[in-house]
Amino acid sequence: MDLGLKGKVAIVTGGGRGIGKGCSTVLAQEGCNLAIVDLAHDEGTRRYMKELAGQYGVDILELDADVSDEQQIEQIFRKTIGHFGTVDILINNAGRGAIRKPFHELTTEDWRSVQEITLNSQFFMSRGFVKYCREQKRPGSIVNVLSKSAFTTNSKDNTTYISAKMGAYGLTKGIANEMAPFGIRVNGIVPGYVQTERTYPDGDARTERMRALLPTGKFTLPVEIGQVAAFLCSDCSSQIIGAAIDCSGGTML
Repeated sequence: MDLGLKGKVAIVTGGGRGIGKGCSTVLAQEGCNLAIVDLAHDEGTRRYMKELAGQYGVDILELDADVSDEQQIEQIFRKTIGHFGTVDILINNAGRGAIRKPFHELTTEDWRSVQEITLNSQFFMSRGFVKYCREQKRPGSIVNVLSKSAFTTNSKDNTTYISAKMGAYGLTKGIANEMAPFGIRVNGIVPGYVQTERTYPDGDARTERMRALLPTGKFTLPVEIGQVAAFLCSDCSSQIIGAAIDCSGGTML
């Protein structure tokens, strides 16, 4: 599918693994040049980026950064714009899972560590992106990776993550409302059970038990999330603003 994204520049946080990798792959297929941000790239992610660039003929910039650190985020934008000359798309994917403790046992550090990486990073990155677009009088697209935990959950010891993702949903709506008049569209994606390099390995007993419970009978693949993200960044979705697109495979029914 040609979504009209060829030559656009996208920043993808956590873009070398999991859902972020799926987003990077589809955006590269659509002809986007990429700044792939990760806390620390390793041999595997570097090999993936090299293969992606070679296969689709796009330019990929590798950036090591902690997206919960404001100063490092300033460097992300400085290096991206310095390398490509602009930035058009931001995929806020980086985050961390819950600190699995009962609520009354959570420490202040437990709370802050999840909020900083999962929620604050989306705030800092979005603020930097919006400032650039406003200064340059350019349109832009932000896609925030949310979670069904922001809407419905029966899991225990998950308060840190639920709170961060509910905050990310509110952040998405708030920025979308303010920035729509300036041509900056902001939306969210709600993944369900996504099969990545680190989750739900084939042949594992737990994986098969979980698969049997899914309405579709299959896990979501990272590239399926990436396909929705790319659509939300394109003019094909010009009237979708402040949405949280349910990609949970029916698990929120």
